[in-house]
Amino acid sequence: MFEKKKIWLGVGSVLATTVAASQVSATPLTQPSAAPAMFAAAPMAEGEMAAPEIDLNTNDTAFLAQLGFIRGHLWVGMKLYEQGHIEMAKTHMKHPGDELYTGLTEAFDARDLPGFAEPLNTLAESVINDQDKDVVMSNYNALLDAISTNEPIANMSAKDVILSVSSMLMVAADEYAIGIQNDEVANVHEYQDAMGFKEIALERLSRINDKEAKKAEEAISETRQVIKNLENLWPTTTPEGKFKGDPSKIYGAASRIELEARSI
Repeated sequence: MFEKKKIWLGVGSVLATTVAASQVSATPLTQPSAAPAMFAAAPMAEGEMAAPEIDLNTNDTAFLAQLGFIRGHLWVGMKLYEQGHIEMAKTHMKHPGDELYTGLTEAFDARDLPGFAEPLNTLAESVINDQDKDVVMSNYNALLDAISTNEPIANMSAKDVILSVSSMLMVAADEYAIGIQNDEVANVHEYQDAMGFKEIALERLSRINDKEAKKAEEAISETRQVIKNLENLWPTTTPEGKFKGDPSKIYGAASRIELEARSI
């Protein structure tokens, strides 16, 4: 199964432009699952300016994106759970802790944030151990509250939030391209991940603070519409067999949204 070894460079390649004017080219994504709090995008070709390191301890845009990936896993996991696809749901519930959370612990400490290891594990265990649905839903809601406590979104500019949305969609495109190949479902888990990331990217827009939302109303509206235009790429959570899907539409949306952010 294709794991999240690619996410950190996916975020870095998009977000590097928040601190440098250079263009970051797409490269194979090979970062370790438990990424360090500071990392660099891939080396530039000769003559190009190297992308700066991205420090999750201080870069709110990258930090928010990584929390968004955790939310995306959980969103699709709960969607599958509610639809009765319990075994698929269990896999998605395990991945945030196994793949993503460890790479954020240093950033939580640096930011003097509590993190959410305990509620993350509690939800995963309740799903994996087939506990009562009411218990699972209660644990999920408690975890969402705990994640919100750690998110800097309320104090972020609309530009930086939208850049984070763009980075999430870029990784969603990577996932989708692995999930759907040659008009066929090649890896349903990655397709589902892309769906979750897209949903959280859209949800982020409604949480931009009022002052910034007013200032960037047009860019936010356009970004929301661009994401909604992708909906038909995910007609179901559990596709099988032949399936026409085009990841280039997601890549294009991510690029367009980045331009919207830079227009603010």
